[in-house]
Amino acid sequence: MSNFFSTLKQMGIEQYGISILFDDETVSVSVLPKSNAKDKALQSLKPLTLRGNVTEVDEKFFQILQKPLEQTKALFRNTVAFEESLKETEQKTQRAKKKKESTAKKATELKQLLKEKGFNPMQDHKKATDLATAILKIDPEHKEAKKVIDDMKAYDNPQLFN
Repeated sequence: MSNFFSTLKQMGIEQYGISILFDDETVSVSVLPKSNAKDKALQSLKPLTLRGNVTEVDEKFFQILQKPLEQTKALFRNTVAFEESLKETEQKTQRAKKKKESTAKKATELKQLLKEKGFNPMQDHKKATDLATAILKIDPEHKEAKKVIDDMKAYDNPQLFN
């Protein structure tokens, strides 16, 4: 019995609830593997219960529990991996949404600048180019921003004679 805890640790589950009830020469042992996963379904797991005489349970405890605990460990790992993947996907979705919103806001700002009555490419090309560059930092394939940069190059260093 000196290797009880090391054997239990080797089962690969980090936390257990264990209840032991002695009734004369009979022992009932309930083992409830626990997970750190947030999935509420895992919290509805029923404990594994062994009942027998003390000698029998001593001899066969881990042999009987091995397969169900391996299955439970696989379930826990899959659930934790799924939760981590879900969290990562949610974060990526949030970043993509913010990126899209930021691009749309700057694109609207750029369109308004170009449509202003007082917009003068000779004087305002830097402002338009800066806005377009900011958009391209967020979305390098933004067609309108690329076009504005190309169009404004002519006003960057105007040549009187070519």
